[in-house]
Amino acid sequence: MTDVNKLQSDLDYIRGAIGEDATAGGIPALYFLWAALIAVGFSLPDLAPRFAGAYWLFAGTGGGLFSWWLGARESRRHGYNNAQLGRRYGLHWCLVGAAFLLCFLPLVLGRVTPEMGGANFLLVTGIAYSLAGVHLERPLLWCGVPMLIAYGVLVVFMPPHIWTITGISVGAALCWAGFSRRAALNADHTP
Repeated sequence: MTDVNKLQSDLDYIRGAIGEDATAGGIPALYFLWAALIAVGFSLPDLAPRFAGAYWLFAGTGGGLFSWWLGARESRRHGYNNAQLGRRYGLHWCLVGAAFLLCFLPLVLGRVTPEMGGANFLLVTGIAYSLAGVHLERPLLWCGVPMLIAYGVLVVFMPPHIWTITGISVGAALCWAGFSRRAALNADHTP
């Protein structure tokens, strides 16, 4: 059994050395999924604040598990398993989750206004997506940069309904990445 695992590991290494991982640019369905989850979830504090916690508990956890499953399925479908890359994805998004939890801390302690707390989520999200774009999937860089610009605009002007604006900004950026990735995949399959 160990020889089979070693052989599979060697084949995965060779496959990774000679070709690009089919999921390296991201999976369009995941961009669209998180665009919807984030747009709705970030809007809840403005529109229905009592449902926000429960929403993120189920949608965040369920979305994370579904993302992991879909990524693993796509890798298997393309005959490519890069455990090192999978660990890198896992570590990155777990750290992002921890940063989101830390964003709640000043809100719970009453150290920042809800408006500023919402902007902080956009800052963390922008940094997380930008760094994911640098280290994991390039389209995420082009999601993160507009989020960082939106953060600057929100902090300077502090418009009403900042949570909703934040969610819509992130959702729009993710939809753009999803459509871009889908177009790139279609172009690769066109003879």
